[in-house]
Amino acid sequence: MDSLINQKTLSKIFFYAVVTSFVYFFSAKLVTPLSLSESSSIFAIWPPTGVALSFLFFRGYVVLPGIFIGAFFLNMTLSSPMVAFEIAIGNTIGPAVAYWFIMKSSKNVIKDDIFYDTDTIISFIFYSVIGAFITSSMGTTMLYLNGMLATEHQMLGWAVWFFGDLIGFILIVPIFVAYVLQRNISIVSKEHIVEIALILSVLVISAIVIFGSGYFFDKRYPIEYLILFPLIWASTRLQNGINLIFLAIVVILAILGTASGYSQFSFEGDHRLSLIMLQVFIFTVTFSILMMTAQRCYTIRILEEKEHLSLIDSLTQIGNRRFFTKIFKEELDKSQRYKRPLSLIIFDIDYFKNINDLLGHHAGDSVLEELSALVNAQLRSSDHISRWGGEEFTIILPESELSQSVLTAEKLCKKIEVYPFSIQQNVTCSFGVIQCSYEETIDSALRRVDEKLYEAKELGRNKVVS
Repeated sequence: MDSLINQKTLSKIFFYAVVTSFVYFFSAKLVTPLSLSESSSIFAIWPPTGVALSFLFFRGYVVLPGIFIGAFFLNMTLSSPMVAFEIAIGNTIGPAVAYWFIMKSSKNVIKDDIFYDTDTIISFIFYSVIGAFITSSMGTTMLYLNGMLATEHQMLGWAVWFFGDLIGFILIVPIFVAYVLQRNISIVSKEHIVEIALILSVLVISAIVIFGSGYFFDKRYPIEYLILFPLIWASTRLQNGINLIFLAIVVILAILGTASGYSQFSFEGDHRLSLIMLQVFIFTVTFSILMMTAQRCYTIRILEEKEHLSLIDSLTQIGNRRFFTKIFKEELDKSQRYKRPLSLIIFDIDYFKNINDLLGHHAGDSVLEELSALVNAQLRSSDHISRWGGEEFTIILPESELSQSVLTAEKLCKKIEVYPFSIQQNVTCSFGVIQCSYEETIDSALRRVDEKLYEAKELGRNKVVS
């Protein structure tokens, strides 16, 4: 049995080693056309660091061998096996340390919702800085010790490496979290498709003009930060994944413009200076958009929480009258549009005033809480219970004809009658049930179901009338 478990573990490690190393290697080759020099080794962004941290988010430390193997073979194409081995160690340790800090941090929500709030984004970027510092420091140190990096270029080489890895972290990982971990993919309406196409068109045209200013104008104007306007537009109007894809498009166009010598960052004969200026710009824009996206998500979440609280009865923790009105209107519209059955139940506690008068309001509150929990547990997930007011409750039953709803009410009536409430005495309820017509309004439905409840009380209470 142990050998079987070990075999499965080894197979899992081998599988992830192959997949991770392949994606790591391939992601580096994707940016080769974006190199700022003919040596194809000077890049504004280094996606493999983002890929490494993303895979750690996805499957944990089991992917570390794959990261190391991918980094080793990738560096083999640029240096000797020994140097490649040494640099690969740093390429593996950097993302691993960043991941360790994220998982140990009080902000481990980063993995589940990277845009939870602005503090979460700041924490993520801070840990990414630590990871990038490790990879760049170990990498440039190995190059220097092996005579592959001159002393006068060491600091600038380190800065280029650091920003490349850092941008790889903060650009790739949020996209991965949004689309893979959170599966932030939804069907887009025609109106949104038009808006997405419009924003994308404005964004691309703006980026081409801005980062190609040296081609379109006599000189390169410092207008690079104007690209923030269409990016802000995208971030305030579109879901997180789409605005991050748009950000990646801007980054690619900025790199291409710089590589072609037309952007504001192009300095002839000094690729590293061009690159560091471009990287600072990319980092600044990416940081701004991530912070804006996080603030937007935080605001939306707070508003949704307030909306949710405004629809919940504070005592029973079920829907309140406002919740009923909102849901019943929606269900009534669906019922009438698609000609589907919809029923409504209203019930209240028999002689509830006596419970309050004899046992006190605390006992009455306990009955309301216990009754709500009991009834809610008996309903379908598609049914909606709410407290209409006082001791009166409503139940909306979509896709339920009158006969089915009556059976539901009768079952509830019997369950309540025999339930051992904490007040140590029996509690009963009277029920009114109707099926809504296709011409029904909220007011007419409430009037009809109220009449049925009144009939149940007239018949002696603890009854169901339809």
